Amino acid sequence: MARRNEWKSLLTAAEKAGWTHRPCKHGLYVYPPTEGARPIVLGGTPSDHRSYMNTRAALRRAGLTGI
Repeated sequence: MARRNEWKSLLTAAEKAGWTHRPCKHGLYVYPPTEGARPIVLGGTPSDHRSYMNTRAALRRAGLTGI
């Protein structure tokens, strides 16, 4: 399972690239800097080690580089 600091570094990298995030009912919405783009949803309680890798892949597919 990914550690808390790995999740934090993922969010920090997204913020440095101009992405924003806000809490939602079950986790976080992470918004790309482009207008009208769909948010990436991060689960609030990721219980599987694959969830971190899947989230990284979704952010890369959405255009985040350097993670």
